[in-house]
Amino acid sequence: MSTPRRGFSVVELLTVLVITIVVGAMVFRLFHQNERLVRDQTLIMEMQQTARVVVSQIADEIRMAGQGMPLRASNFDAAASEAAAVILASSNASRIDFRAALSNIETVGTSSLPIDFSLGTSRMLSVADGSAFSNTLGTTTPTGKFVYVSEPWIWMRAEITSISPTMLTVTPRQTGETAGAIRVAAPPTVSLEEAVSIYLSGDSVRRATATDMTNPADPSWSAGNEIGKNVTALTFTYYDASGKAVIPASLANRISIARVDIHLTVEAAAAISDGSRPSYSLALRTIPRNVKLRLGY
Repeated sequence: MSTPRRGFSVVELLTVLVITIVVGAMVFRLFHQNERLVRDQTLIMEMQQTARVVVSQIADEIRMAGQGMPLRASNFDAAASEAAAVILASSNASRIDFRAALSNIETVGTSSLPIDFSLGTSRMLSVADGSAFSNTLGTTTPTGKFVYVSEPWIWMRAEITSISPTMLTVTPRQTGETAGAIRVAAPPTVSLEEAVSIYLSGDSVRRATATDMTNPADPSWSAGNEIGKNVTALTFTYYDASGKAVIPASLANRISIARVDIHLTVEAAAAISDGSRPSYSLALRTIPRNVKLRLGY
């Protein structure tokens, strides 16, 4: 005769249930803690990466400051000119505005030599390639756009009003010459004047380009494109060739600038598990390559 099977008692079932709940709670807590840890690490890594990317981009831009400008020719001017200053007057501790050939558009004048210009008087200048200017500017009749026309000893900044594949119509506005007449005796280099602005707006670092360069000290700017967010501080410190800090409030100070230090602080995009929002600071020293032409070192 077979013995009837005996099932689990209520106590045994409750014991198993309690053990299962306890183990499940421990596993859930472990996974939850691991998830919080991963999230915190991700937020911190993203914060640090943002700081590195933004400060590197700013440094790369500043290193190109002055490219395309006739700095060697302007080095021989009797007086400094706003039109030949790399760092613009609107620069300060939280914003840097500077001239740089972003598109690197340049050609050579091919008019018969010598070429005579007069300040404020429009004339046509034959060039090897004018199409690069119209392609970059998106028009053959630009407004508020300028070019530098220079040879080793002479330079002028001229408004460009008409473009053809072989001809530019320009009106000289500034020059390093004391007289209003400029004679170019060697084939001149013609380069497009462009400018960049980098600044902090709210918690966003933005980059804008000049849309109208009529005022050589204070251009009109495009809407800024965001290059980094969650930024709580952006500071620029300017130094001359001797390492002395200068404030870019005067033309003399801005022309003397040989180094720019960048200090950036970025905050985490959200609070981490302990409720805090950590921040990360990064500093970088930059030396604009092209100002060496002016400073002679």
